[in-house]
Amino acid sequence: MRKSTIIGAVLVGGIALAGCTPAEYDSDQPPAPGTPPADAPKMAGQASTGEHGASGPAAELLSNRQQVLALAELATTKATSPQAKEVAAELKQSATEQVSELQQHAGGAAHAEPADASLSALSGPAFDAQWKQKVLTLVNEAATLAQSAQSDAQLKELATELATENQEITAKLNALA
Repeated sequence: MRKSTIIGAVLVGGIALAGCTPAEYDSDQPPAPGTPPADAPKMAGQASTGEHGASGPAAELLSNRQQVLALAELATTKATSPQAKEVAAELKQSATEQVSELQQHAGGAAHAEPADASLSALSGPAFDAQWKQKVLTLVNEAATLAQSAQSDAQLKELATELATENQEITAKLNALA
C-alpha cells in the first residue's frame, strides 16, 4: 500500500473520530479511556485561551505544540528505538521554537501541557508504538490547524513551516518499525 494512501486513511480516520462526542445522557457505565468529560466543550474553549484571553488559531497551535514538546521530551528518555529518539530530538527542537513564537501570537504563555500519564507508564516497544500514534495524531491535528491559520497574516509563515515540517515528521514516523 502506498504511503499517500495510508496517510490519507489516517487523516480520514482522524477526521471521523473528531466528530465523536460523549453521550448526552447520564450512564452508569464509566467513560471509555480517553473520552473527554461531559463539560469538554466548555473546557475546550478554556484550553484554547491563553492567560491574556487570546484564542483562535495561535492558541490552538500553541496547545498542540506544547503537547508535542511534552511527548518529545518524554521520548528522549523513554524511547527504545534510536530512530524514535532521533525524531523526538528533532521535534523537541522545532516545537520549542514554535512554542516561543506562538506564545507571542497568542498573547502570553499558556500553561505547559503535561506529558501523557498513560504513556509514561509504558516502556520498550509498547512505549515506542503508543508514542508514535500520539505524535501522529498531534501532527495531523497541527496540519489542520495550520491550514486554518493560513488566513491569519501573522501566522501564515509559521503555518507554512508547520505544514512542511508535518509532512517530513509524518514520513519519518511512518518509517519507524
